[in-house]
Amino acid sequence: MASTLEELHSLMDALPLSDQERVLAYARELAHRPVAQAALPPGSAPEALLRIIVSPEVGDALQQAYEESGRIDTESWNLEKYLWK
Repeated sequence: MASTLEELHSLMDALPLSDQERVLAYARELAHRPVAQAALPPGSAPEALLRIIVSPEVGDALQQAYEESGRIDTESWNLEKYLWK
């Protein structure tokens, strides 16, 4: 079984030069992204949340989810079917 690098090299060889350059540009972009960090351990200071870095798209999605969370009608939920009997 070929290693990831060997497979990537083989696939790159089969691509035209213009596509090879696109793949290289994409790989460079991935290499410069912030590395995802593990979840904060229990008992972490709230200020630690300020060090979390997300993309603008993720930030927008989180903000939208937060704003929509206030509009959830919990009174209409039927949770009885999920309770252990």
